[in-house]
Amino acid sequence: MGKFTAYKVELASLKDGHYEQDFEIGKEFFENMENPDVLDANVHVHLDLEKRNDCYDCTFTLKGTVSIPCDRCLDPIELPVDTQYHVVVKYGDSYDDGADNLLVIPYSNSYLNVAYILYDTILLSIPLRHVHPQGKCNRAMVDALRKHKRAADDDDQEPEVDDADDDIDGTEDGQD
Repeated sequence: MGKFTAYKVELASLKDGHYEQDFEIGKEFFENMENPDVLDANVHVHLDLEKRNDCYDCTFTLKGTVSIPCDRCLDPIELPVDTQYHVVVKYGDSYDDGADNLLVIPYSNSYLNVAYILYDTILLSIPLRHVHPQGKCNRAMVDALRKHKRAADDDDQEPEVDDADDDIDGTEDGQD
């Protein structure tokens, strides 16, 4: 069984109508995606699929949490995932994901593997900056950061400028 077999959605065998499917995403999902930044996950995904005239209207609802390192102290921080993603899937001659909410898959595929759709949707729901609330970071790490910041600030002080460099304007030759 493949890593992402559980994320297959059968399409070709469906008749017109409404269908639902659920998925669970945990730590192993992100390990299989080779993403070490997500330390843990507990995300429930509900797919509402409406098939009409060879079009598959898919709405993914994702709710749960992901645990990632804090940008400041590197301790795990749990962030909520509460988002939706909508995409229309159609069959065509070749794979095409160039449009935002339209996905064309080849006629030879009887199913759609939604693993990468879910992966991208979860990652896009994570804020660019993820830090604990003020005062909740690992105290030892924050103290170490302050110590290194002070040392770096001391190293960044402007060096003293030698007065000899002031003579660049050419007055040292006796020309005024």
